[in-house]
Amino acid sequence: MKSDYSRDTILEQLRNEWLSEVKAKLESGLEAEVQQLQDLLQQTQSGIEADETEKALRKFTEKVQADIEKAETDGKPDNNVEWLENLKPVLSQIQEEVVLPQQESRFESQNDDSGMTKFGKVFKRSARGIQRGVNATSNGVRKVFGGSEKKPPVWKQTIPLQFVVRIHVLRLDKWMREWNNEIQKLKAEVLMEADAWTLHSGGLITYEKKEGEGEKLVPGEPAEITPTQKDLEIFFQEALQKLEQLKSVNTQKLQEHLQSVGDEIERAVSLTGTFERPVSEYTKTKIVHRQNSIQTRRQNDDKVWGELLNVLVQRVLLSMKFMQLHEMMEERTGGFSEAITEFFEDHIESPCKQLMEQLEEAISIFDESEDRPLKQVRQLSSEHQEKMIGFIDQQILEPLGEFTEDAVLGTKFERFTSAIPEWTNEQPEKATLIEKLDLTHLPPVYEFEQVDWQVLVQRVISNHMVKEFMPKEIKAEQFLMKVMQSLQEISQIIYTNLEIADEVKKSDEEEPIQVAREGLERAKTKLEELQEDVREQRESLEGKLQEKQHAAFVKLAMLLEKQDVSEVRLAGAEYKAKQAAVDWKTKLQVWWARISEKGELFGRFVWKKIKQYSEAVRKFLGFAEKEKLEGDKTDLATFLSETDEQIAGLPFIYRRLFDFNKEIDERFYIRKPEQFDRFKKGYELWQNNFPSTFAIVGEKGSGKSLFISLLMEEVLTKHDVIEINFEDTIWTADEIMEQVSDALKLDETESIEDLIAAIKRKKKRVVIILENIQNCYVRNISGFEAMEQLLLLISETNKEIMWIASTTRYGWLFLDKVLNIADYFTHAVETDNLNAQQIEELILKRHRASGYQLKFLPDDATKKSRNFRKLMDDEEKTQEYLQDRYFEKLAKLSEGNSSIAMIFWIRSIREYDDSHFYIDPFDFTAINRIDELDSTELFALAAFVLHDSLMPEHLAKVLNQPLRDSKLLVSRLTSRSILFKTEHGYMLNHLIYRQVVRVLKEANFIH
Repeated sequence: MKSDYSRDTILEQLRNEWLSEVKAKLESGLEAEVQQLQDLLQQTQSGIEADETEKALRKFTEKVQADIEKAETDGKPDNNVEWLENLKPVLSQIQEEVVLPQQESRFESQNDDSGMTKFGKVFKRSARGIQRGVNATSNGVRKVFGGSEKKPPVWKQTIPLQFVVRIHVLRLDKWMREWNNEIQKLKAEVLMEADAWTLHSGGLITYEKKEGEGEKLVPGEPAEITPTQKDLEIFFQEALQKLEQLKSVNTQKLQEHLQSVGDEIERAVSLTGTFERPVSEYTKTKIVHRQNSIQTRRQNDDKVWGELLNVLVQRVLLSMKFMQLHEMMEERTGGFSEAITEFFEDHIESPCKQLMEQLEEAISIFDESEDRPLKQVRQLSSEHQEKMIGFIDQQILEPLGEFTEDAVLGTKFERFTSAIPEWTNEQPEKATLIEKLDLTHLPPVYEFEQVDWQVLVQRVISNHMVKEFMPKEIKAEQFLMKVMQSLQEISQIIYTNLEIADEVKKSDEEEPIQVAREGLERAKTKLEELQEDVREQRESLEGKLQEKQHAAFVKLAMLLEKQDVSEVRLAGAEYKAKQAAVDWKTKLQVWWARISEKGELFGRFVWKKIKQYSEAVRKFLGFAEKEKLEGDKTDLATFLSETDEQIAGLPFIYRRLFDFNKEIDERFYIRKPEQFDRFKKGYELWQNNFPSTFAIVGEKGSGKSLFISLLMEEVLTKHDVIEINFEDTIWTADEIMEQVSDALKLDETESIEDLIAAIKRKKKRVVIILENIQNCYVRNISGFEAMEQLLLLISETNKEIMWIASTTRYGWLFLDKVLNIADYFTHAVETDNLNAQQIEELILKRHRASGYQLKFLPDDATKKSRNFRKLMDDEEKTQEYLQDRYFEKLAKLSEGNSSIAMIFWIRSIREYDDSHFYIDPFDFTAINRIDELDSTELFALAAFVLHDSLMPEHLAKVLNQPLRDSKLLVSRLTSRSILFKTEHGYMLNHLIYRQVVRVLKEANFIH
């Protein structure tokens, strides 16, 4: 304890030394913190100005994160309050305790004294007055006795000076907390700006203005301004300015706080040690208690700020990783898009462009060839035909066929979509979202919660991209097959038109150049449509890739921006439900389809029964409509005349394509693979010495001859094939033996037994094709000799010879009833039982080769139907509906016969223009009957259906009538155009073949 200290000395040291040193220490700490943050902000700003924004922001974030981790690692409970530790050397040099005389103000009442204090001071003054009175009395006595006088006693106060200063300096904690709060707040604001800029700069955060809400923005359309690098530079400039302002303001606040602390210490020095302020208020215990409180508050502040800054750091890093994923996805999606574009351009668009140039070149040549000789025109036609067909086949169709077979395009999409989930593995499994944040409080108030982030990213991207671009959704190979089909149609148009142009004769009205040119123009139009379809498909894929990728990342970016935990979880549940819903949706569709089908069948059954009972009741009551006996009749001459006019009025190319009198072109043949497989197996059995015989059955014009030709090319390749065509009618054994012997080059065969023996002696096995065996008999009791001998020959030599016979359907059915012909053949195929789909393919193959487009027209009944009215707003579906309905009716009427189907197709053409054929729903029922025929005429027509062709003498044998009557009958039917003459006999007019068959069936002449 020192008692020689003067009050003025202490106060001078307080102001000039102790508080000055405290100020210097605190300002030094403030300066260090400011400098550290300033350096960090300036480094970040420099990085941004150097166009290394992401790197600069990452460094800033990582430095903040490192500081947080360092503080957590280095922090200790006993010295966590750094600024107090720094002040210890200054405060420890202050005298622990001093004794000073009490000031007079400690005895005199002051205006601000309380009543108790004033009372105490009155007491002190009284006590001091008494002391002074006693002292004066004592001095008087001493003076009498010659003693020295004593001074009156001085009232002193003992001051724990160091504790007083310490306790009052501790009140600077308020300033320190405020300063720490400001500096941490600035860091938080920089982190939030870094996060916001990272998300916004990619253009993923979009807003729209709602009507009536002023400037309020809600998610939707793009914001007006996307932050730029310049905006970020300005922010950091402002942050540096703010830091300088904070330094200046808090330095001034420190001076004010120190002034206040100095005043409090002066007052404490004046009061402490008196009854007004006892020494017990400045004990070590109280100092320790206050230090602990400051330490606890600081630890709590640091914990709150550390936790918040750490979450903000993680938020920035999450946004950066998210934007890295976005950039990677953009890059890879762009690369994949370029690969798809390159595929389309290299293998479809570029070759189609070259083909277009070839077409235009050919068209220009034909434009300049009007005065050239026909021979030269045909040569040019052949040259261009070969060039373009070869280019389509070799340069386009062949590569596309390989790509389709190997699923090259589908594999590209498969690899792309399967790789997407792996790209999201770098995203953190968890993300911390800040739902509430208020930086105005000390410490700040916030709420945050963790959500499953990686799973959400995978689900969102999977739903938007993986699901949409899976091969089964894109159907790349189906599109390529459609392209190939269109190219094949173009090839057919080119080939057919240029080929048929060579067939134009002088007697035809058309010019070959015009025919070729028009065909090429239609091919060009078709190619332009294909190019447009391919371009639209490519652009659709490119646009969809960008759209879906952008939509997925906008969704995720908005969730990060809003930091709404409930919305994030709702989105996770939503996309999870979408993934699970696919299976349930499929199951529901299957269930509903089954229920609908059963309901529809039940409805049809009920309606059918209601109609039956209704008709019965109406008939019983006499309200039923009378049947129109003559309603289905039509004039035969009118029908034939109209048909001839219809055919004659068609474009030259169309007449050639639908010429049912010509042999069927292989290009338009409707193959049935199962029939060829059946022949292949039978042929293999015959080669292994198992008997195999084949029958090919079908109505006239159903393609039997072409089927045989294809068999010879594709199946019957290991043995010699001998063809025997029975074009004329025969019925004797000698006639059949003669034709077979001549074909086999066998002599001295006087009987069927000799012929069989000769065949068995031959070492070389052969295949014999018997065409038109319906001409090997006449429908007479003695007219089956040739057929019986032929069947005997077939059954006895079926190991040495593979017999293949063709016949008409009704001839086959008749012979089977009479001779059981089916028992002699191990295999039989039918060429005339085409279904509706095959009939449609047959017609459309020929039509597409013409290059014209189709438009189906509805009839009155169709216009009234509910199904049609529902589709009227969709032209594509309307045409699909009318087309399906048309070909169903056509298949029923033609009964699977291709030639008959072509006839009625031609009759269905209402009109045509330069680009389209318009198909009317022709009233097929109007031609179900022909004029009245007597029984003799019906018998005769039945014979022609069974035998295909007959001469009058053969007909006389069939009808058991004089030759003269048969000739008159044939002449009468020929004059009515029911029959026409060929070099092998008379045949039925193909135009009315179906009507005749129907009449004969209804009259039970054939079955």
